[in-house]
Amino acid sequence: MMIFRSRHIVRHPQLCSRLSSASRALSLCLIFFGAQSGFAYASEVDRLIAAVNGVVITEGDLSLARNLKAILFYGRNAKASSRSEEIDRLIDQELMRQELKNFSMADAEERNVETRLQSLRDAFAAIGGLPVLLQRTGLRESELISYIRLESSILRFVDFRFRPFVSVSLEEIKAYYEKRLIPQLRESKIDLPPLDQISARIEVILREEKTNTVLDQWMKEIRRSSRIEYFDDEPYGPVND
Repeated sequence: MMIFRSRHIVRHPQLCSRLSSASRALSLCLIFFGAQSGFAYASEVDRLIAAVNGVVITEGDLSLARNLKAILFYGRNAKASSRSEEIDRLIDQELMRQELKNFSMADAEERNVETRLQSLRDAFAAIGGLPVLLQRTGLRESELISYIRLESSILRFVDFRFRPFVSVSLEEIKAYYEKRLIPQLRESKIDLPPLDQISARIEVILREEKTNTVLDQWMKEIRRSSRIEYFDDEPYGPVND
């Protein structure tokens, strides 16, 4: 991986262009969605954070991603991230966005987008509705819809590119049951179900873990073959999401 660090802000001709495996994908697209939207934070668009294969990532992209996360994790205690961790996720997301350029959505996924949007409307109905929350965070519904489309594309990409090649053996299921599940349940003083009743669920868990591992390895390979430049000079303190 070629990494270049710079203390100078430069202007780039592409300045205005713009990882369960499901939760991994959500984490991925939350951050790099900002790199595709360039119209919500024009006042900050010249503040560069990094560049990935010639495509810049800006402070406005980071702000947009944080606001999206505020909506999608509203009412939940999201893990605090440092600025450096957020920037690394931005870089990973831009790398994946470049991989997704030729990965189009099917009509069925458009229906999933509307279903997802409606679920958010229903979830926020009791606190004034989704429009109120969007206004509070400075987002437009069109930005949220674009993000949901991206989320769906990433999930489909993971399903197509990685999941078919992941397998789980009976031995692995038994080992998970004996070495991981039984100690947890005993410590929590929960009745232990027989293996045959929960083997299918264990298989799902192991399949998701393996998919995430393969995805992480793939991202490392993509990073090694990419040109990544850093322009950020701010302290990398923790950020409360």
